[in-house]
Amino acid sequence: MSRKDQVWNYDYRRFLDLCSTADIQEQRARMLEQYAKLTKQWTVEVNSEWTCRLYFATKMILNATVLLNSKAFATNLGMRTANPYFEYYAAFSLMRGLVSTLPTESWQCGRIFEISHSKAINVAFDWLAKFNRVKAFELKKLSMQLKAQRELVAYRAPASGARSLGDNYDLEELLVLLAEAAQFNSEILEQSVEKNANPLVFEVLQEHISAVADVSIEGYQFIDREDLHRLDYVRRKIRRPYSLALFMTEGQTEDFIGSWDGDEDAGEVFSNGSPSNWQAIFDIP
Repeated sequence: MSRKDQVWNYDYRRFLDLCSTADIQEQRARMLEQYAKLTKQWTVEVNSEWTCRLYFATKMILNATVLLNSKAFATNLGMRTANPYFEYYAAFSLMRGLVSTLPTESWQCGRIFEISHSKAINVAFDWLAKFNRVKAFELKKLSMQLKAQRELVAYRAPASGARSLGDNYDLEELLVLLAEAAQFNSEILEQSVEKNANPLVFEVLQEHISAVADVSIEGYQFIDREDLHRLDYVRRKIRRPYSLALFMTEGQTEDFIGSWDGDEDAGEVFSNGSPSNWQAIFDIP
């Protein structure tokens, strides 16, 4: 029996190879203890918060997928200035998604979704270091490189163009490991909820929905009607945290990814393609 068959409901590509089976199980047991401190005192408010946190994490996986597809499209067109943006923000999206699944990170009235770049990098890779310190350090350095390259292009306009940038790295490894780390956490949380939480408190509150869908930036208000629609479905049908792979629905993934496709009637040629094109980072339904 393989490691993947012992506990997990997701077919991990890279995450379970970070360390030994014994270490994986040790970390699982440690995290079950951390989540149990929450789920043994599960309330409507805590259930609602964590349900919205996991919804946000699914969005970060979908966003990273769109950005990776956009990078491939830009590369084919020779749009080199766009690639540093797509690479870094795909990674940053997944760091934020991972942080939102961590029991050590508090809700703070929704400010968890406003985490800074430096904190997201530090928190995400400090957590990965619990499984493999060397790999976590390597991927943290890569993330810092991607951030630096994005800032170089955006703020300093290098006269030598893309020749200033490095490209000797495995971006897909970074993205897959971050997405799978979030999935790993969400599986453990789901198990803890099933074991300890009272189903009578499985409700999702408007205040937590608003923290995801109603965003204020630089004095401008953005209300995402699609988020409101999807979270209303979550409120009525899902009602509690599940692992990210189970939390995603085909309607959610198709609508999110399709919303970034070009308008064919206007001659806009970019397309994320069919669901078979969405699988580079995560098994998206």
